[in-house]
Amino acid sequence: MRKWVIAAAATLAIGVASCSQGAEEERGEDLQTMDVAEDSSAGSPASRAPGITPTAAPGVAFAYRYGFRLPDANISAAQEAHAAACERLGLTRCRITGMTYQLDDRDRVDATLALAIDPLLARGFGRDAIAVVEKQEGRLRYAEITGEDQNPVLDEAARREGSAARTIAQLEADLAKAGDENERVRLREQIRQLRADIQAAQSAAAESEAKIRRTPMTFDYRGGGAGAGRGFAGENPVTEAWYLFVDSLAAMVSIGLKALAVILPWLLLVLLLVLAFRSRLGQGVRNWWNGRTDGHQPAQGSAEE
Repeated sequence: MRKWVIAAAATLAIGVASCSQGAEEERGEDLQTMDVAEDSSAGSPASRAPGITPTAAPGVAFAYRYGFRLPDANISAAQEAHAAACERLGLTRCRITGMTYQLDDRDRVDATLALAIDPLLARGFGRDAIAVVEKQEGRLRYAEITGEDQNPVLDEAARREGSAARTIAQLEADLAKAGDENERVRLREQIRQLRADIQAAQSAAAESEAKIRRTPMTFDYRGGGAGAGRGFAGENPVTEAWYLFVDSLAAMVSIGLKALAVILPWLLLVLLLVLAFRSRLGQGVRNWWNGRTDGHQPAQGSAEE
């Protein structure tokens, strides 16, 4: 009997040790998974862009703005990827409201993409948008989230609507009892004005609710992200120096041509005057003019000769 008790106790101890080891291994795997997730989210400043869950601030209409810097050649691909991601969500959850793409004389690209997205999807969509830019060798320049509290507007609209509805009920009761026609006209006009107030309050509430249900999101793409070293603000100093040289040369040529355009007509006029002065006609005019100023008269033959 004693041997059986000792064997049972040993078996129980082994089982407990096995369970404890399994629990520790499972907990270790959970911690490792969490660490990996935290490391992936803390790998770069772009991955740690802020976001706000609408449930944390009910009644607030948020607006998201993201600024990206990418190589100029990759901006179009990133912009198209963001637009395609919005289109895949469907018009009820995401809608493209604007898009621009500009290429300046230095082949630098500036582009924007404006969206209206379901507020519950805004945070995840922004995070995925940053990942798309990073795949295109770009990075996040800034992230801006602004909010406008719509609760005061909704509360005021509800108060106005309730007050007007109660007043209308009282005026309709008075209208049913009124016998004078002028009094009835006055009551009807008051009821009409109060119903107009109710419509205005309902419109204000509907506008505020629309702002809450649809979150504006804007992406601002700037070129110059390729070939630039750290500390040059995303610009290639060699390329910028070349463009500066070309711009300076172009300005010099432009100023020279404009100066020549102003001076050349006067030079041509002076040249024509000199040629006319040295011509035979000019010599004759000078001789005639000199003869008149000296007082000489042309010689005349005498009859005796």
